[in-house]
Amino acid sequence: MENRWRGAPEEIARRLKVYIPDVEAAWLRTDKKPVMDLGCGRGEWLGLLRDHGIEGFGVDTNAVQIEEAQEAGLDVRASDALQALADQSDASLSVISAHHLIEHLPFDAVAWIVRETGRVLAPGGILLFETPNTRNVLVGATTFHTDPTHLKPMPEQVMGVLLETAGFDPVNIRHINPHERLGKFLDMPDFNDELAHLMFGPQDLAILGTKPVDA
Repeated sequence: MENRWRGAPEEIARRLKVYIPDVEAAWLRTDKKPVMDLGCGRGEWLGLLRDHGIEGFGVDTNAVQIEEAQEAGLDVRASDALQALADQSDASLSVISAHHLIEHLPFDAVAWIVRETGRVLAPGGILLFETPNTRNVLVGATTFHTDPTHLKPMPEQVMGVLLETAGFDPVNIRHINPHERLGKFLDMPDFNDELAHLMFGPQDLAILGTKPVDA
């Protein structure tokens, strides 16, 4: 399912490069503390971090993907994401990331992760979530439902308020990865631009919250 509908590892790694400047800045601000990736899957993000000289480790519950990532020389551990986060020491990490994880969890678990992340991140560190953007009609009506383990969307309005309430400042929300056909429909003189964006605009949301340096 992941290979067919999310994309090949090389394609996923290409998309994730957009986060490297944010992560590298947080890593330097926090004296190069490690990065923790929740639900790391095949390890594309961890491999990208390694390529940029950033120490990171991941946790997942999928034995097949863990073995694949470990064979690639990545530090991936078999663990539930919530338990692994609870096991971390105070102010011990520079970045906590979770790419396409939160839509698989009940909201109370997502809220707990956000709160616990505030404890585990060093001041100046960042929490990074990526999740489907269901304001894109095609995502909300079709592709979100191709994964039977998705529970519910985590829209930007909810996630923004959640991170702000937990004390992250600033909270930055980005709309990323537009459909490859967006440009074609924007160029059509008889096709409404707003409709083009609703149908073929950004397919993913990125939510980045910074733990204040005086926290």
